[in-house]
Parts: sequence; C-alpha cells; structure tokens
Amino acid sequence: MKVVIILLTVFTFVSKAEHYRFVAEDLPPYHFIDSHGQVQGAFVDIVKAVANQAKIKYSIELYPFARALKLFETKSNVLMFSLLKSPSREKQFIWLGKVFHNTAYLVSVKGTKPPLLNLEQAKRYTVGTIRGYFSETYLRSAGFQEGSNLSLSVKYQSLWRMLFNDRIDFVLTNTISLNQELNTLGYRTDDIERRLVLDDFPSELHLAGNLSIDPSSALALQKALVTIKDNGEYLKILNDWGLSELKKEEALAY
Repeated sequence: MKVVIILLTVFTFVSKAEHYRFVAEDLPPYHFIDSHGQVQGAFVDIVKAVANQAKIKYSIELYPFARALKLFETKSNVLMFSLLKSPSREKQFIWLGKVFHNTAYLVSVKGTKPPLLNLEQAKRYTVGTIRGYFSETYLRSAGFQEGSNLSLSVKYQSLWRMLFNDRIDFVLTNTISLNQELNTLGYRTDDIERRLVLDDFPSELHLAGNLSIDPSSALALQKALVTIKDNGEYLKILNDWGLSELKKEEALAY
C-alpha cells in the first residue's frame, strides 16, 4: 500500500509540473497577435483564467489552422482552445468545456444572389470556405466538389476578396469574426447579407485535449472552466471584449 501511495504522489506531482501549450489560429477578436507581437483576444483571456484557476503551467501560441491542428493531434501536452465540436470529432478528442456558441450561414454580396431555401439550391453556385476547416468536410459531405461548386482558400483574406471580386458566389461563415475580417480588408458588413442559415452545422467552440492528455489535468481544466463561469469571470471577459450580445443563459449552458 505504501508503494502505491508513493507512486500516486509522484504521478500527481509530475502531472502538475507539466507545461501545457494552448494553440489556435489567428482569429480576431478572439485570438490574435497585436501590433506589439503579443497574443490577445477574448478566448485568450478565458484560457488564462482557466489555466490560472487550474494552477497549471502554460503558454498560448497561434499558428495557421492546419499546423495548430497537427500539433494538437500529435503532442500530448497541446490543447486547442476554440475547436469546433462536430460529430466526426466527437470521439477523437477530450472535450473540456464550451467556450463560445455561434451560428453558421451562407453569405453573399448584398443584392447579388437570390434567396436560398436550402443547401441543395446552393449547389448551382460556388461556395467558398477555408481549407481544413470542418466547413470543408460539411460541404463535401453535402455533395459539393472542389473545381465545380466548392472553392477552398488558406486565408480568410483571400476568401473575402474572391467573394467581392465575383469569383465565388457565397461564403460559409459562422460570422463570429466577420466584422473584424471585413473591416481589415476595407469592406463593410453592410455590403453582405446572410442568405441561408445552416441549422445542422455544429455551433459550439470548445476547449479540447487529445486522447493522450493526463486525466488529472483534464479534470482540473474542466473544473476550472466551470468555476470561472459560476463566479462571473467568464461573462466579464466576454463583456470586456464587446461580446455582450451573447445571452447569459446560453453562455452558462455548460
């Protein structure tokens, strides 16, 4: 029995001493690098609050989505902090708690396309999204094909330029960073309109670990996220970043 107790004590110490890397892509105002080279954003502040509450050592790093996902899938000490929870990913990762909720749409330049009743009607047009996003999988599963009615971009800047230059007809977007993306490129949100809401598109962004994450650390992070939601810190962070439109009952639906 003494040996077991010693082993458990050592395991717990090593677990807490491990350094965790929280990764995501550049997606202002949720996670981005500011003019001073510092990582900022609403979700960045949530991660800091969660990590501090859980008393773990950590760093926050931003990469292109494909690289962030690769690190997350292959390294035991890497977590993603705004990963879309989808049916295909359900059993692949450890879901530590919802960070945000969003709704997906097909959007077009205002006044250029007729209303859509369903996704099937959109197949007559070209729909753009980011390569490697779940939205690519979603569109392919619905029958869209690259080179025909599906256009994939690596960066959102290219995606919006293609839309406004009439090279694609619609963009699939969850609109969570729409204002920032368009304003950065000199476009206005008034220049586009939502043509079809995608009710069956997954809508929750989660803090997630891969299957090799230490169970005690996973539990500590889960509890920490619940704690900052219970004590009001989570909602305060969202409000501080101008995300007050998020309904309180939705934000607390963890």
